[in-house]
Parts: sequence; structure tokens; C-alpha cells
Amino acid sequence: MSKLMLLQTTTTRENAETLIKIALECHLSACVHQSTIKSHYFWCEESLKQNDSKHRDSKPKAVCEEEILLHFKVFKKDFKKLQKLILAHHSYSLPEIIGIPLCKVSKQYQKWCWDSKRNF
Repeated sequence: MSKLMLLQTTTTRENAETLIKIALECHLSACVHQSTIKSHYFWCEESLKQNDSKHRDSKPKAVCEEEILLHFKVFKKDFKKLQKLILAHHSYSLPEIIGIPLCKVSKQYQKWCWDSKRNF
């Protein structure tokens, strides 16, 4: 069974806990790691909110903020379901959702993940 790591960030503990709870309760992830990180990126909020010509030339600003990084362990067949739930419950207008294939996963850990999902 193909495993992925879904990486996702948010800024509030409340939103992180909501996303974790939904993923676990819907049996889409057997395990989620949560850690605090510092993110540096360019952002132009107005250009995302407005689809008109006066905001198209807005310059992105460099942003540095503390975020919460979530690592969801997910089977490939559940990735799109989890992505849809994250999009529906996320506090960001454009949440980061990145899927990374895991090519080296111990058989024991993979079995635990599968059994954890199946036994609910």
C-alpha cells in the first residue's frame, strides 16, 4: 500500500488541533506530528482577494511568521479526501498542502498505520 506524507502549515494551535482531530476521526491518518516553525515567504494578500486590475500590480511583501507544521501520514488512496477536508476547515485562503511519496517505510510501521485505520 502506497504511503505519503502530507505536509501542511497553519498559524493557530486551534486550527492545527481542528485539522488533526478531523484527520484522525475520519480515519484518514494514523499519525500526525505537530511542530512550531518559522516561515519566510512573499505574500500579496490583496491580489488573492481581489480579481480586478487595480490589485494585479500589488507588490508581494516579504513575511516572516511563526507557523505550525503538520505531518500527516496518509495512504495514497486517502490523500484527496484529506486534502478536501483540510481545504474545508483551514483558516488560510490558500493553505499549503504538499504530498511527498514515502519510498522507505518499515513494514512494521506501515502495518501499524494500516491496522490503526482498519480497527476503528
